[in-house]
Amino acid sequence: MIREETIQCLDEFVSLITRIDDEQSYRMWYRGQSDYSWELVPSVQRADNMGKHYEQYITTNFMIQAMRLNPQMPQQYDRSSWLTLMQHYGLPTRLLDWSESPLVALYFALSSQEDKDAAVWALNPMKLNKKVEYGAYVPPINYKSLEGDLEGAFSDKGDESIKLPQRIVACHGVGNDLRMYVQQSDFTIHSSAEKLNRILAVDDTCDYFYKIRIPKDFCKILLNQLDALGFHESTIYPDMEHIAREQKSAHFNFKIDMKSKMRYTFIVTLKIVEVLLCPEQKVARISQKP
Repeated sequence: MIREETIQCLDEFVSLITRIDDEQSYRMWYRGQSDYSWELVPSVQRADNMGKHYEQYITTNFMIQAMRLNPQMPQQYDRSSWLTLMQHYGLPTRLLDWSESPLVALYFALSSQEDKDAAVWALNPMKLNKKVEYGAYVPPINYKSLEGDLEGAFSDKGDESIKLPQRIVACHGVGNDLRMYVQQSDFTIHSSAEKLNRILAVDDTCDYFYKIRIPKDFCKILLNQLDALGFHESTIYPDMEHIAREQKSAHFNFKIDMKSKMRYTFIVTLKIVEVLLCPEQKVARISQKP
């Protein structure tokens, strides 16, 4: 069962998150999406008509090209490091991003607005893992018991010692990556093609899954409030590329604002000049009024 809520301001969001956190026995995870209608599907499963082996083709070719470019890449069978690296660079994987920070998730929901209602999902990862019979705990992504969940991205069948389960399981992100640290990143691994939101929506015993609606008319206001609190592009993506993009965007918007102000000043100035140079016309127009 999905427990749905709606918020219109940051105060309401914080109050709701506090209540949700109080209801649960484990720290919640959050995911922001800019379109309320989107389902919880990892990127590799969003590709249409790519064939059965599309995922394996992507991962294998990325590994080959990356190792040619940089010999310091992960070892060939370090599946968790390879998938995490692919996720970092935006390649389609079976990983779905979550954050332990509700404000980071809210930023992602609002930052690429689609002029539609946005959504923040909230999930208790420990209860999810218990439901799929993994266990009542959340392991790191490089844990041995998750080898089968990851192996399917590289091969149809693992060796005899590795089973390939069909499930969705939650795991903590690991690795020496500043972006993951700042975003407080975690993942669900989708070795099953089932959609997480549909699985939990029909489970009447599910009390750990929430969907928060942000109406489109309030998205810009909330994004500005997050910016005032220090949640913006260069803090969410702490690298030179995004610092430069943020500065460029800020400069462009500043130029637009200045152009608007200059245009307004020019029009007002013309009106003043008209009155000063042609007072008799002004008086004539006034005297003609009924």
